[in-house]
Amino acid sequence: HGLAATAASWLPLVPRLRRTARLLLPELSEVGGTVGPRPALAVADGAEIVHELVARLFPGRAVTLGGTSLGGWTAIRLALAHPECVSRLVLLAPGGYRDQDWERAARAVRVAGPEDVPHTLAALFARPPWPLTRFPGPIAALYGTPAVRHLLGTLREEDAFGADDLARLTMPTALLWGEDDGIFDVSVGEAMARALPAGHLYRFSGAAHLPHWEASGEVAAALADFRARHPLSGVPPRRG
Repeated sequence: HGLAATAASWLPLVPRLRRTARLLLPELSEVGGTVGPRPALAVADGAEIVHELVARLFPGRAVTLGGTSLGGWTAIRLALAHPECVSRLVLLAPGGYRDQDWERAARAVRVAGPEDVPHTLAALFARPPWPLTRFPGPIAALYGTPAVRHLLGTLREEDAFGADDLARLTMPTALLWGEDDGIFDVSVGEAMARALPAGHLYRFSGAAHLPHWEASGEVAAALADFRARHPLSGVPPRRG
């Protein structure tokens, strides 16, 4: 899941995915109820925790690893550190690509109070849901939680990745991007797709940073296409 979000952010896709896959939806911050020594896991820590979880629950197997936004960034760091345990990557507007407008992304998630919420909603949604626009207080409170503040404070230059890093990821990778994304521009997805040896970019019109919420049917169809292109049969078991 992404910044200021929980595993529930995957709900629009869960009914479709659970028909053909066993799903594991970890919570990586106290926003979703996780209790730990820190309010949220930094990117590198999250990658290692998820890797340990996968190794325990799916021993000897490579898995399809998905992430959205900050969760996509975490998934990429995991795949770079432990490529043998990832058979496919599914990334919805992932963060972390080094060569982009970081100030643009920072402005979109910089919420000091309710007055900043309209700008953030416009970055997240092509058509912001009216309850969120009508009642901005809860959104402002969410972005002001210790978990969000802590996580933003832990982001480091060395956590980012570039084209050379992506070139090492040989597993099939789906990039799913809303064309109106106000946090990470779709041009970032184009650059990542060019760098990935087996990258596929799926673009969605009329959607912004959360295409699985605004275009869930189209995203589900894209995932079905990706799975048909890259079935898991014949994938060797995870080593180690």
